[in-house]
Amino acid sequence: MNKYIILVILFGLCFSSSLSNQEKFFCKQCHRFVHTIQKVEHFWDKSIVWFLELVAEGYCAYAKIEKHSVCKGAIHEMTPVIFEGIQTRYLDEDFICPLIRWCPKVYEELKLEDYISNILKDKPLNTQWPQLDGTDTIEIIHVSDIHTDLFYKEGTLSKCDEPLCCREEFKAKDDQSKAGYWGSAAVCDLPERTFEQFVNFLKTDVINPNKKTFLFWTGDSVQHDVWKQGREYNIKNSRRITEIFDKANLGITFIPQIGNHEAFPVNQYDYMSDKDSNLRVEFSNMWREWLGDETADFFKENGFYAKEFDNFKVIAFDSQICNPDNWYLIKDPTDPTGFLEWAEQELKQSEQKDQAVYFTAHIYTSSCLVPWARRFNALVERFSYIVRGQIYGHAHGEFFNLYKDQNGEPMNVAYISSSLTTYTYKLPSFRKFVVDAKTMIPMNYYEYRLNLDKYNAIGQDAILKWDIAFDFLSEYGTTKMYPADLFAITERLFKEPELVKKFDFNSNSGFGLSGDSAKYLYCKLNHSINDDLHLCLGEKLKKEWTEYVTPGWRKRKVYSTQKNQKKKSKKQKNQKQ
Repeated sequence: MNKYIILVILFGLCFSSSLSNQEKFFCKQCHRFVHTIQKVEHFWDKSIVWFLELVAEGYCAYAKIEKHSVCKGAIHEMTPVIFEGIQTRYLDEDFICPLIRWCPKVYEELKLEDYISNILKDKPLNTQWPQLDGTDTIEIIHVSDIHTDLFYKEGTLSKCDEPLCCREEFKAKDDQSKAGYWGSAAVCDLPERTFEQFVNFLKTDVINPNKKTFLFWTGDSVQHDVWKQGREYNIKNSRRITEIFDKANLGITFIPQIGNHEAFPVNQYDYMSDKDSNLRVEFSNMWREWLGDETADFFKENGFYAKEFDNFKVIAFDSQICNPDNWYLIKDPTDPTGFLEWAEQELKQSEQKDQAVYFTAHIYTSSCLVPWARRFNALVERFSYIVRGQIYGHAHGEFFNLYKDQNGEPMNVAYISSSLTTYTYKLPSFRKFVVDAKTMIPMNYYEYRLNLDKYNAIGQDAILKWDIAFDFLSEYGTTKMYPADLFAITERLFKEPELVKKFDFNSNSGFGLSGDSAKYLYCKLNHSINDDLHLCLGEKLKKEWTEYVTPGWRKRKVYSTQKNQKKKSKKQKNQKQ
């Protein structure tokens, strides 16, 4: 009998049963039946997947989303992930059997309001940051979205009909469209030689040997040819970048974390199984010398870590746990690694020590799944007086996000940095923070940009020097970088057209204006949660289609018999080993 007909019959019979009288018997039979279906034949047959891939490829090409070769490659990578997530979610005995009332509920839905009230129940009355001491400073260099292209070719076409250009297969017809030797602010990633010069520049012109210096590297190293990638291919760039950093002997402390492009396919990371654990293994080994054995091992197991330095702690997390484009979260988007619970304990320990904390990751929270971002916002609010900085990348443009408390008052700041890559239409950029050594409050930062036209004109003999494009205090007319001071800057947007242009220009990494309005920039800067940004803009909230197929925020109440047996067997196996 066709497996689909069997499922329909099972659904039909279920509602005639009485859970109270037949629970144990029917629950056990339901689990066995669904498990048998899963073993006999994979729900998403290869033929069905192939057919749907074909339809999606046709639509992608017909709608001119991308050229057919790009559509085919990207869809072929993504489709198995999407269907695996849907199958794992909806053809699971712990979903079907409670749904048809033959078993008690396995999962308990968790309300956002309960989480927030529980987190904030012991929030201190005074959450103000202390006054700056200013007698000594440390420095934090932030570099993100390096995206070196190992196939970059000088003289090729910098604007082509694919999502990534400046490669051998794209022949330039005139000098204006040719890719420069050191990079092109177009649809191109960064030549590796430009990154090597960047590291030399850090050593000679940026790092102060008399100051304690940290380098936050917030991921995304692989080139943007996402439709033709692979696991080893995606790791290779990070490995080479790590080696270049090491070879330079910069004498600083590295705080690294992965981005969404390190995964294969792009954005996809499966937290429900061990299939992607090799990525954590690779990076923990790659960065072991920087992190130390204990932290590297912890990172290998969890994907996040904490490092303590005198009077402050850095918490670095893998933002794939909240990435809306991570289709594996269809299985279960509820804090899959347990990061939020762990981070709360870390923050409590720092609170007891009167220790400042910095968060860092690749994706900033206003680009995260909204339920996750709201919980993270509550966590930051509870400990806002010790959370002195948040550092993220991903945007390829520089700006900040203000975090608001439950009363709508600014209470924390996330700093989002520009990219070192030129993709798309950017000047290679990074920044350096000057931080008060005693309070760990940022005092200022300097934005650095590379004048590509200048050095491309010189050619391969050039020694690259990044210019200081601006410092934050001077650029935006303020004396401090407390949340209230940054909020005051955003209020000036409606009265100062030149300030609007500055934010617009800088968010494009110094490569022209987008025409952003004062209202758009005000909303963008003032919200750390995506829904709040859209409400600020006066837009009606719409559910993304992923919200209809994901199970919501929940926790497991009980385990099925089979899953308990698997868990027990695995534990016994580990004990024997």
